[in-house]
Amino acid sequence: QSQSQSQSQSQNRNGHNNNLNKISSQEQMQEQEQATVAVLFSGGVDSVVLAALCHNHVPPDEHIDLINIAFATTGIQKESTTAQSQQSKEDPFSLSPDRQAALLSFSEMQERWPQRKWRFIAVNVEYSEVVREEKRICGLISPLNSTMDFNIGTAFWFASQGSGLIVDKVADGKGMQKSEYLRFAGDAAAIASNNTTEKVTAREVASNMNCSRYKCERKPHPDCCFGACKSCCSGYQKRINQFLGGRGNVCSIHNNQSKGSKGKKKNQISEFKLHVKQLYRQSFTSHARVILVGIGADEQMAGYGRHRTTYKRGGYDALREELKMEKSRLWTRNLGRDDRCISSHGKEARFPFLDEHVVDFLNSLDVEEFCDMDQPQGVGDKMILRLVAKNLGVTQCSGLVKRAIQFGSRIAKCSDVNRFGSSRKASGTAQLLRTRGV
Repeated sequence: QSQSQSQSQSQNRNGHNNNLNKISSQEQMQEQEQATVAVLFSGGVDSVVLAALCHNHVPPDEHIDLINIAFATTGIQKESTTAQSQQSKEDPFSLSPDRQAALLSFSEMQERWPQRKWRFIAVNVEYSEVVREEKRICGLISPLNSTMDFNIGTAFWFASQGSGLIVDKVADGKGMQKSEYLRFAGDAAAIASNNTTEKVTAREVASNMNCSRYKCERKPHPDCCFGACKSCCSGYQKRINQFLGGRGNVCSIHNNQSKGSKGKKKNQISEFKLHVKQLYRQSFTSHARVILVGIGADEQMAGYGRHRTTYKRGGYDALREELKMEKSRLWTRNLGRDDRCISSHGKEARFPFLDEHVVDFLNSLDVEEFCDMDQPQGVGDKMILRLVAKNLGVTQCSGLVKRAIQFGSRIAKCSDVNRFGSSRKASGTAQLLRTRGV
């Protein structure tokens, strides 16, 4: 009997040692695969351009971490028979617009640069975790105390932890569905005119629009990636060359780089189909000490919806004053809050769009040269950055309509329902209310 007990104890010790060895080997593997730089990756044009430019500077054998944040209140799910609602029961974080946009852009980047070791880290946060960390986050965003500041700070705080699930790739084939949560350029016009979600080709869109260049009344070529006439297309590419250096012959139609393609190229902006199921491999924590953040792009290049409202109210003169005011307050309104939330994890936030060379270049342009508010959302706002994205070879994100991080990650939805009872009753500028029990 004592011999059998001894054998049993020996087996338990061996099993325990094997488990420790497995954990140790996993930790060693994660340590060997660690990236030196990460990108807060919403899938929008700002973060995709940062990731694409990062690819040009990080050694090819190193990883680049793409960190995407999504929030959900998993205990509150309404009954529904729709396919996406059924999926939300399995993965409620998949309903985040930023998660869907990021997966779309991630898939395109994998195809565009297959040799690069992209690592998509899906950070999924249940709202009960937000409640537990509320006091700490409020201390970091202080002296700011609005609901909007809390929501944005919360998104940055959890994202910069870098702990989530690795997504190897976006599943293909079965399960592809039209996304209800992403807005692309042309969607609103298509729905308003047809009251359907039918696909709209570039030729149909171009036939009802003038050239994307301000005050140009010529018709654009239906297959021009800029939606411009030949003359203005050349002007766009010239600006891209000044920004990036080199020669950017991105428009194959006006540069005669691909003959015989007229009328065959579909408008990817309004025909997007999302691969809704992801292949999760394992949990992972990014220890990248440098995190690239896209702050400053919207404030400098008129990316927010309020900029369009300002333009409609007072034209480009009012928009110039609005952008000037926003740039002057950026340091106190955004950067202090966001930097404290990120650096609390021992990470260093970097803001490439606020680099002095980028700021000087954008200041050298008139507002009408980097945006066109007569064009739809997803086209005219941040127009120069969308052209840069196309020149870099990432086209899907170039037509996405802007969503602020608090809405794209769904932290605002979770927080507003909890604090105010519904999103309709919420106010971003309202002073932060005490959270209810979750």
